[in-house]
Amino acid sequence: MEIRLPISSHSYVSLCVSAVFIIAGVSDVSAIDVFTTAEVYVENGTTATLSCSFKSKEVVSRLTSVTWSFLPEGDSGAHTTILYHSDGKSFPGSLPQFKTRVEWAGDMNKKDASIRVIQMQFKDNGTYSCDVKNPPDITGQMSATKVRVVMKEALPQTSAAVIVGGVIGAVIGIILISVVTYLIIRRQKPSHDYEGCTSLESVSSQNTRVGKKAESSNDNSRCSSPSAPVQGPVIYAQLDHSGSKNSSSFHKMEPVVYADIRKN
Repeated sequence: MEIRLPISSHSYVSLCVSAVFIIAGVSDVSAIDVFTTAEVYVENGTTATLSCSFKSKEVVSRLTSVTWSFLPEGDSGAHTTILYHSDGKSFPGSLPQFKTRVEWAGDMNKKDASIRVIQMQFKDNGTYSCDVKNPPDITGQMSATKVRVVMKEALPQTSAAVIVGGVIGAVIGIILISVVTYLIIRRQKPSHDYEGCTSLESVSSQNTRVGKKAESSNDNSRCSSPSAPVQGPVIYAQLDHSGSKNSSSFHKMEPVVYADIRKN
C-alpha cells in the first residue's frame, strides 16, 4: 500500500529545507561600515574631493566594489550612479553632467573610496552617496555627503589663516595674563627695609682700648637703619693729670671723649 503525503505536507517540508539553507548562508555574511563627511562646502569652479572610507572584517580583494551616486538638491527621486569602481578600474555613470568630471581618488588597500569632482558648479548641489561591497561583507548602509557649491565669500571661516590667527591670539592672551599675574604677585609681596651696620673704630692708645674693651665691642657691632641718623666714629683722647715730665713717675691716665662726629 503506497502512502501519499498531502500536497500541503510537501510544501511544508520544502519550506523548512529552504529556510535551513538560507540561515546557513546568511551566517557567513557580515556587515560593512561606510563613513563620509556629513556636509561639504565647495567654492564654485574649484575641484572638490569627496572622502569615503570603509571598515570590513574581510580582506580587500578584486571583488570589492564602490558605487557613487547623486541626488540633486530638492529632488525626492532615486539616486543616479555617477561612478563605479572595481578591480582597479573606474566606470562613469549615465548622468551627462558628471561623465567627464568625476575621477577616482581612493586607495582600496587603505580602504579609501574617495572621488574628485572637477569644476564644481551650482547645479552640482545635492547629496552624494558612497556604497561599498566587499564580499562576503555585502550588507550595510551607504553613507551620504551633502554638497553645497557657493561663492568664495560665502565659504565658512575655517581657512588656515583663521586658525593661525586664533592660535596667535591665544598665545598673546596667555602671555598678557602671565605678565599681569606676575605684577600683582610682586606688588603684594611685603617690602623689607634695608638695615645696614656702621662699624665704629676707636682711635686710642692700647691702654684705653684695654679699658674700653667692652664698650668698643658693643660699638663695633652697632647697627642702625638708613632712615635714622648714622652714628659717626668717636675719637678718644687721654688726659695726663700728673704734670710731671719724669718718665719714671706715675702717670694717671683718664680716657675722655675728645670729639663725637655725627652724620645726618
